[in-house]
Amino acid sequence: MINHVVILGRLTKTPMLQTTNSGKKSTFISIATTTYNVHMKRNKTNYVSIKLWGQTAEYVVKKGKKGMEVSVEGILKTSSYVNEQDKQVFVTEVVAENVHLITSQFDETAQNVSNSNASEFEKFVNALQ
Repeated sequence: MINHVVILGRLTKTPMLQTTNSGKKSTFISIATTTYNVHMKRNKTNYVSIKLWGQTAEYVVKKGKKGMEVSVEGILKTSSYVNEQDKQVFVTEVVAENVHLITSQFDETAQNVSNSNASEFEKFVNALQ
């Protein structure tokens, strides 16, 4: 089984850093993506929830701004909780492994923080420079 997601979109708001009770740094971002709907003959915007941890979270909070183009590689994670009406609610989000911030001026193209080695996307963007 493969659980791998690659998303390219724009930050819907400027990220804010959070700290868990155990001291781990994290942030929660939302990215707007656009797809073309053939039947309706127009673009459709989707909003994707993404969780970032550690150095990746700190980096995105430091450099990320609302409207900035972002590429995210990660995995899908589904969790659930019981709401105030005693109904079980399921939440699906992307847990980021690699994040690339892409500025509109391309002066900081493919700024990258990764939990692993450089990704193919980063190599591709660096080759374009």
